[in-house]
Amino acid sequence: MSAAVDRAGAVVARTPGYASAAAAVRRDQRFGGGLLAGALAFRLFGALLPLALLVAVLLGYAETVDRAGVADAGEAVGIRESVLQSVAESSKLSAGTRWTVTAFAVIALVWAAMTAARAVRAAHSLAWEGRVVRRGRSLQAGLVLIAGAAGFAVIWALVGWTRARWPLAGVIAAWAALVPFFSIWLGLAILLPHGRAPRRALVPGAILVAVGMQLIHLGTVLFVADRVERASDTYGSLGVAFTMLFWLYVVSRVVVGSAMLNAALWERSLRSREEALPAAPAPSATAASELP
Repeated sequence: MSAAVDRAGAVVARTPGYASAAAAVRRDQRFGGGLLAGALAFRLFGALLPLALLVAVLLGYAETVDRAGVADAGEAVGIRESVLQSVAESSKLSAGTRWTVTAFAVIALVWAAMTAARAVRAAHSLAWEGRVVRRGRSLQAGLVLIAGAAGFAVIWALVGWTRARWPLAGVIAAWAALVPFFSIWLGLAILLPHGRAPRRALVPGAILVAVGMQLIHLGTVLFVADRVERASDTYGSLGVAFTMLFWLYVVSRVVVGSAMLNAALWERSLRSREEALPAAPAPSATAASELP
């Protein structure tokens, strides 16, 4: 049995990409990638609360203008119409109250995004430099994070809308969405700490995020939406919060994993270059005797 396990391990070790994946996993374990993802998920959840309040207010307003618009929005993002209708009915406010709540939600969202952006930068700083380096411009970082998240949400909505109306075109759109996912995260990764590595060293992590986000979107449509509705019926708000925290942890794991992967691959690349350099020749005995 042990011999079979050893042979299987030897075959796996020869698999292309195994060494790179193993290096990324070791780096992730060394710097506590799971803990970093948990901390990031908690901060993203904090940003999700004012965002949910803002969405609820907008849905309440949309319900007073166009009842069919709420159903169309739910169909696009994969959330059941009954859930959105319930939120919309419970969030109808007067005009003055609506503006007050909207202003509060926007301010809270920006503040929460700033803390989430600091967590993302800390994770990348640990992955690349082994330490957390404090940097300024938290407001700009928070706004950039909001813009990036909005970009992902728009792409998800477009893919869902296309799939709901034309199933075959929806499959093509799902594959095509990998390109904007890749571009958005590559642009964000360039702004995040990455040592002295060039931009091309950030490509593997951007590919991981693009594929991961698309899989997360499919999981949201096929699993999370139904899970949220069942959790709400069975466990109330606690079940919904737990489901959303788990979903955000998966997202955070992909984000942290992309940084660990890029840093590990770049470190292996530098080590390979150093090993490929010819060793400096040792001084001969004659040359050594001529030294003063």
